[in-house]
Amino acid sequence: MHPNTTITKWVHINEIGGDPWVRPIWGAVIEAVRAGKLSALPKSTMELGLHISTRLSMLPNVINRVNAETKTVFLALKNSDPKYVSSKGVPGYAFPIADDLKYSLLTDIDSLLFELNSACDLMCDFVKALYSHVRKPIRKSKVGPEIVRILKSAGHDPCWFRSLDSNRNFFMHEGAPYIAVDVSIGDQACDLIIMKQNLKTFDDPKKFIMLSELDKIVRGFVIAKKVIQNRLVNLYREIL
Repeated sequence: MHPNTTITKWVHINEIGGDPWVRPIWGAVIEAVRAGKLSALPKSTMELGLHISTRLSMLPNVINRVNAETKTVFLALKNSDPKYVSSKGVPGYAFPIADDLKYSLLTDIDSLLFELNSACDLMCDFVKALYSHVRKPIRKSKVGPEIVRILKSAGHDPCWFRSLDSNRNFFMHEGAPYIAVDVSIGDQACDLIIMKQNLKTFDDPKKFIMLSELDKIVRGFVIAKKVIQNRLVNLYREIL
C-alpha cells in the first residue's frame, strides 16, 4: 500500500479491447468448451490474453514515433554542409539537432525494443498456457523451440528474434543507444545507425544496429504473431 494514500474514488479509462489478435483464439477456445471437450480457461490465462492485446496496441504508437522522428532527422540533414560528413580517418563535425528530438528518438528506440521483447515473452507464456489447456503440456524451456518449429514449418525464418533479444538485453542491462546517420550513398537514401558506444568506425556490426534491421525485426514479429495465432486456433480445432 502506498504510504499516506487511501483511494476512495477513481475513474477508469475506457478500454474497448485493443489489438484483435487474441479474438480468433478466444473463438476457438469457446467453441471447444461449448462442445464439452475442455473446461473453461483459467482466469489467469484470460487476463494474459488481455495483457497481450494491450501490448500489441501500444506497439504501433512507438513504431510511428520512431519513424516520424527519424524522418525529421533525415530532413534536417538534407543538403547539409559536407563538413558534417565523417569517413574513416577523416572526422567531420557533429551535426546539431534539438535535444528534445534526439532524446525522444533514443527513448522511443529503447521503448520499441522493450515492447517487442515484452510482447514476445507474453506470447510465449500464452502458448504454454494454451498447450496446457488442451492437455498437451510443454515445459517453459521448450516453448521457444516449439515456436521456432511453428515458424519454420510455415516457411518463415525466426532469426529476427535472436537479434531482438540480443539488442534488447544490451540496451536494457548493459548500455544506452547513441545515433549517427549512414549517408554512404547520399542523403536521399539515409539509414539510422543505433550505436552501442560512441563509434569512430563501423567495422564491427556487433557494436551497432541499423534502423533497417529494426524494421526487419518488426516485420518478422508481425509475420510471427499471425503464424502463432493460426497455430493456436488450429490447436483447438484439432480436438473438435
